[in-house]
Amino acid sequence: PACVASCPPRRSSSRHMLATLVFPAAYSPSPFASLAAARPRTAAAPAMSELSLAATVVRDVSALPTMYALMSLNEYMTHRYFQHLEFNRPESLPWVKSLVERVAGVPAAEQRVPGDGHVEHHAETYDDMSLKKDKRWRQTKAAASLDSDIARGTAFSWAVTGMMTVQMLPSALPVFALLGFGLLETLAVLLPGMLVHALVWNMLHPPMHGLPPVKLKYGAPSWPLEGLRDTAYFKYIYENHQGHHVLGGQANYNVCCPLTDHLFGTYVPTATWVKRMRKVPGPEGERWGIPLEPKGVPQAPIIAAGKATERDFTPTALLNAPEPA
Repeated sequence: PACVASCPPRRSSSRHMLATLVFPAAYSPSPFASLAAARPRTAAAPAMSELSLAATVVRDVSALPTMYALMSLNEYMTHRYFQHLEFNRPESLPWVKSLVERVAGVPAAEQRVPGDGHVEHHAETYDDMSLKKDKRWRQTKAAASLDSDIARGTAFSWAVTGMMTVQMLPSALPVFALLGFGLLETLAVLLPGMLVHALVWNMLHPPMHGLPPVKLKYGAPSWPLEGLRDTAYFKYIYENHQGHHVLGGQANYNVCCPLTDHLFGTYVPTATWVKRMRKVPGPEGERWGIPLEPKGVPQAPIIAAGKATERDFTPTALLNAPEPA
């Protein structure tokens, strides 16, 4: 009787054990089940990670072109509206003057920017880029105003480089913030960029007007980038700025960062402005030095000795100016 009562459970137990050996998944939780349940969550993580990585790459790659574009715009606006004093024209930048009037309370008609010697620099420059030094010119107030600057208004001093950097902040900070850059990250791109800009300017501008290279104690020195003078880039920016002078400072405002002139329609190609080059006095026209120029740039015609008139000694920028007192 004990055997009869106990045998069925033993047979049932035996069948249960056999089933668990043959079909273990039916009686025990599979380790793959937990993996399958977790798969959607683990699959989403790499997708988000790849998206973040792609966004970071795009952001980092766009940093330099974006900074270049902002530097080109800043160079253009500074050169045209402040160095050439176009801001002082009543019809110039009315939206800026309106904003200044609202914020600072200065009437638009009274808003003026002071000169920094750049207009006088144009008055001193012949179309061959040399700087005049004849007795009649040296007696003018414009010439005297340049005497206090060893670079005669052609170079960026450290103070000017600092001012240009500060001018970049209102545009660079918000634009780079939209790209996802923090303050320090933005400055890590801006500060080296502005230093390179000053190095290029001082490598190009004073020597192209026949003046000595810029030394470290004055501003960004000329020597680190002197190797660029044998490149197509140097020839392009030289010719572009030469055209700026030949056209009386009314076009080709970009110097080191060509771009904005093309966007605003103020770029004039060499083939156009070269037709307007004026003849320059020969040996009797005393100069500050001989311009350092690349091969193949346009050459101004030279007036034979003894043939130069008073008008020939007057640079393009002063053709319509009143006679000095």
